[in-house]
Amino acid sequence: MRIAIVGLSIEIMLSSPAVTGPGSLQHFDAKQMLENDVWMVRGMLQRIAEDSDVEPVPLYWATALPGGIMTAEAYDLVKSRTLELIGKTEALDGVLVVNHGALEVEGLDADADSDFVGAIRELVGPDMPIGIALDLHGDMTPELLAAGTVFSVLRTAPHRDDKSTGYRAAEQLIKVIRTGIKPKKAAVSLPILIPGETAVTSASPARELYGSLPQLDAVPGMMEANILVGFAWNDRPWTKCTAFAVSEDSAELAQEQAVKLARSIWDAHEQFILRMETAEVAEGLERALNSPQRPVYVSDSGDNTTAGAAGELTTVLQAALDLGANEDIIVAGITAPETVAKLNAAGVGADVELILGEEHLSRPKTARRVIARVEACGEELDLGGFQPYRSKDAAWAKVRIGNVIATFHAQPIGITTPEHFQAMGIDPVAHKIYVVKLGYLHPRLEDIMARHILLLSDGTSQLDMARLEWKRLPRPTWPLDRDFEWTPEGNIYGDAS
Repeated sequence: MRIAIVGLSIEIMLSSPAVTGPGSLQHFDAKQMLENDVWMVRGMLQRIAEDSDVEPVPLYWATALPGGIMTAEAYDLVKSRTLELIGKTEALDGVLVVNHGALEVEGLDADADSDFVGAIRELVGPDMPIGIALDLHGDMTPELLAAGTVFSVLRTAPHRDDKSTGYRAAEQLIKVIRTGIKPKKAAVSLPILIPGETAVTSASPARELYGSLPQLDAVPGMMEANILVGFAWNDRPWTKCTAFAVSEDSAELAQEQAVKLARSIWDAHEQFILRMETAEVAEGLERALNSPQRPVYVSDSGDNTTAGAAGELTTVLQAALDLGANEDIIVAGITAPETVAKLNAAGVGADVELILGEEHLSRPKTARRVIARVEACGEELDLGGFQPYRSKDAAWAKVRIGNVIATFHAQPIGITTPEHFQAMGIDPVAHKIYVVKLGYLHPRLEDIMARHILLLSDGTSQLDMARLEWKRLPRPTWPLDRDFEWTPEGNIYGDAS
């Protein structure tokens, strides 16, 4: 048995100015997929290795830090390479696809994950099984559901289960190939916008909803049930929450389980609110400074690069300078290519005049002049080891402005691990306050922080959905609209609809 592994996993925020072009991509060839502990792929390889008669055939996987719309050039590059490699690989019994679910492509007025997997389906024909692994912050469409045979979706946020999710996808696909069963699928779409920060799986209601999935999986005849909370910031017709289920061979069972799950989500939908500690910018920084715990990690949620924001705003940096702290504050991950070029040209030890905010793209420019001393810089930031996005990032510089240490970057970066700080000569636990351009903390930072405060900052990833512009989103949709009735009927699609 030979199973190909491919994928294109990128989370796209349409309002972000950080366009995802060819230079934003990180490509993994077959050798790198086998050796580099790659996201979700590693779980697929683990499952395949358990059966001596199953051969993994990793072909190609592409990813990027979440960002603005993917250019047609970048998409065509990845799509054509993927199809070419699958087409010339002989004797395949199935295909595993590692995608995200929130891909959007320039000039493509359709869900791009559906287009990508649909092209694979067209190439391999209607009978070859395709297993798809997705992020829970993705969307589902009838076309994507039809193109796949079996599905697995992340069940934790912050994401700690990429390996087990890849494992489950491979497990289901192997079962389909061995037994010849013809899985049946059903999905129910719910008109709910759920930013990831309101669906943290350690808190209600996501904790209980995702916690119920193994029980649905265990129903005789079931393959898997899953929840996609959707990508809440994109104004697209398919932006919504989805409950879906795949059975071994019963369309009725798949629909029954999908509807049951959807009703549970709807019953709890008003509970999708921020459960973590939150504050406006100035108040949150004051709280962090006066906190008896250390280190305090502070999220600039409105400029969250791991949701696709450009990361270029200096709003929180300027507020940190106003704080007048008597110990160092770390403000990391500001996208500012012109600033980085200037700092790298000046070199370590130089004092450089900067105008904070002159590289703002998503919000008005500012003109705050400061003198920054360059403490470290480089043309590449090499992180090494397993990283959920890139293991190498672009040119960067670390500067000191009074008691604030700030890092600037030539490209958007997701500061998600201690290694990001260590690569720039910053101890990730020795300082009192660390500001990162995230929403919820990613697992490796969550594990080392003593306290986390989410700032309700402005930006393209800000968390008040009512402040965003909506033109194409179907209405009514909660929380933009309230006090409306909803039932699964009329919102079901799949093999039994």
